Amino acid sequence: MSEHKFQMSIDLQVLKHLGLYLYSNTSAVLSEVVANAWDADATEVAIEIGEDVISITDNGIGMNLSDINGKYLAVGYQKRAESGLSSIFHRPVMGRKGIGKLSLFSIACIVEVYSRKEGELNAFKIDIESLEEAVKTNETYYPTELSIENVDFTGDGTKIILRKLKKKRTAALATYLRQRLARRFSIIGAKNKFEVSINGEKVTISDRNYLSKAQCVWVFPPEDDADGFKEDLKRQTKQDKLKLMKELPSSIVLHGDTYSVTGWIATCSEPKELDDDEKLNRIVVMVRGKMAKEDIFSSIGTTALYSKYVFGELSADFLDLDDEMDITTSSRQDFFEDDDRYVALKEFIKGSLSKVRSDWEEVRGTNGVAEACEYVVVKDWYSELKGDDRKSAKKLFGKINQLTVEKEEKRELFKHGILAFESFKLKNELSQLEQISAENIAAFIEVAGRLDNIEATMYYQIVQERLAIIKKMQDVVSDGSLEKVIQDHLSKNLWLLDPSWDRGTEAPIVEQAFRTQFKAMEAELTREELDARLDIHYKKASNKHLIIELKKGDRTVKSREILTQVQKYFSATEKIMSKLSQTEPFEIIVLLGKRIDGKEYNENVFQRTRQALEAYQCRIMYYDELLRNAQNLYSDFLERNKNLSTLNDVINELEMD
Repeated sequence: MSEHKFQMSIDLQVLKHLGLYLYSNTSAVLSEVVANAWDADATEVAIEIGEDVISITDNGIGMNLSDINGKYLAVGYQKRAESGLSSIFHRPVMGRKGIGKLSLFSIACIVEVYSRKEGELNAFKIDIESLEEAVKTNETYYPTELSIENVDFTGDGTKIILRKLKKKRTAALATYLRQRLARRFSIIGAKNKFEVSINGEKVTISDRNYLSKAQCVWVFPPEDDADGFKEDLKRQTKQDKLKLMKELPSSIVLHGDTYSVTGWIATCSEPKELDDDEKLNRIVVMVRGKMAKEDIFSSIGTTALYSKYVFGELSADFLDLDDEMDITTSSRQDFFEDDDRYVALKEFIKGSLSKVRSDWEEVRGTNGVAEACEYVVVKDWYSELKGDDRKSAKKLFGKINQLTVEKEEKRELFKHGILAFESFKLKNELSQLEQISAENIAAFIEVAGRLDNIEATMYYQIVQERLAIIKKMQDVVSDGSLEKVIQDHLSKNLWLLDPSWDRGTEAPIVEQAFRTQFKAMEAELTREELDARLDIHYKKASNKHLIIELKKGDRTVKSREILTQVQKYFSATEKIMSKLSQTEPFEIIVLLGKRIDGKEYNENVFQRTRQALEAYQCRIMYYDELLRNAQNLYSDFLERNKNLSTLNDVINELEMD
């Protein structure tokens, strides 16, 4: 008989792979201890966290010497060999491989164990350094016996103390662990006679912080208590946020056998709600009340928009049946993916997610209208729509509402979406908007909604801007600075000369050539001609080269003077075009403030002069005529398109909000 009370045999490689490197975080390690307490029929588990020590005490059945050596220190002990149920409460046993206790060495260098069972007290410690030394030489390791006086709890149970922690612990760890443990177990709470506390504060279902984020919930209830299960889930949600709770089928048929899946899948309002200290955009798989796989959703392989909003928890106990092969990997955090049961579960989830997606898109569509109509002007615009137009707008808002964007970006998309909608409505092509998927809608409406691409709808705003410019120019006529205003605006607003000239394009080489010619011609002008001139411009619009001479508004210009200058412009332009191998058309425009020839005006002379100027690609325009024509043109447009004024209000409101 050995002189040592406690003994442990283990291979060094087993220790490293199943102990030192089994888990990487504290919550996973402590989950193994909590699971052992559940299997031991404990009703209370108290976890205390200090700066360099963690203790876990349970009031389970405890261990005698035989249990310690034959079960606890026997690595690989098959816990379910005797029974798959606990001895007192007949709980489904969580442990199976007998290696969970090794995970303690992932976070601590010293593990102390104190246990009481039916009056028998035992205490020992395992030091990782001495354990490693023993297994290097294939020797039996003998844990150090401790004084039983340190068994400081009454009644049966076990206390485990972790010392010389590998990472420094902080006060924040308690809050962190409370949430992590709440999420790793579905059996914590009075309902299952299993209370867990951390530093004296009970872990509750609210610590999970899951369903409070839910906007929609799809429920897979157990057959024996469907209503109670749904009510329990509903209590965890926020009723003012919950838009949908729907029951889905929860059975899987495999090789003639029927298995059940229970739990829920949910979607949140905004993906950022799933930003957490751990990834929540996932579907957890629970087995026997304990997390068995942190995320099965990522292996489904969907990139659809709705997937960014999904989270959930499904229990699939059929993955760990006592009379079936164990398909849990050695890390105890995953399953062998080629097993029929696991494959069947994935297919079940895929089928459920297709229903989730359909419902989600419908809810987001309805909510999209509500969100867009939070803006009064959008609400007014939407209320005016009828029949199929209204249905199309609802689908458009729904697609926008599916996007994972901030509120500011979404408002911008509502604006561009309305503009695109109006454009397609004018062309009787609204069906094109409906055919665009939600994944592509953002890029589409960003392009289709730009003001310079939405034809008549956008032109309304352009007209409003142009009328504002004209009004400003008219307001300054009285103070004699009209020519200066014209000079400032003309090069940027060629539409003042011709509505088809929306904007000028750059032709630097040609412009430089004209500037050189302008300077040469100025040297030939008389003092009177120089005094009459305000400025001369070169521009290009609609593939036409423009030479624009502005005369001062208070000067009277003679017919012969204009004709002489225009002849020079014409000659210079042809010369430049020839040198640059340009064959594009050109036009010369002379802007006057007063009638040509003043008091000496003669209609016959004017008409002959006009005809002569036409031969040189020239026309005469007057400042007041220019503004009057533009005013009439754009005012007529507004009068014919009064229905667009509401749209204009919508756009302005969304831009200013």
